[in-house]
Amino acid sequence: MAAVAVLAELKLRDGQREKISVKVENNLTSLISGINELNANVSQLLSELVEQEKTHGVCAQGEEDEESDEDEPDNVPNVELQPPAKRSRS
Repeated sequence: MAAVAVLAELKLRDGQREKISVKVENNLTSLISGINELNANVSQLLSELVEQEKTHGVCAQGEEDEESDEDEPDNVPNVELQPPAKRSRS
């Protein structure tokens, strides 16, 4: 059987592209294993990028630095949180 590859491409904030590929055989079991391996590789890469951004203090658009929120008062009303109400079957 011929080997094929499962490919993924991640576009970084700076416009660079990171390509990830995993070779698989031409059968379903190999494809599933390849996708699981690709998922693990992408997760590892994303974790590394998150750690780099944490150390450099880079936030995405719309995100706020969690540490800066500690000094600001919350604009949330003082409400006791309750579990969701149970639904009755009809």
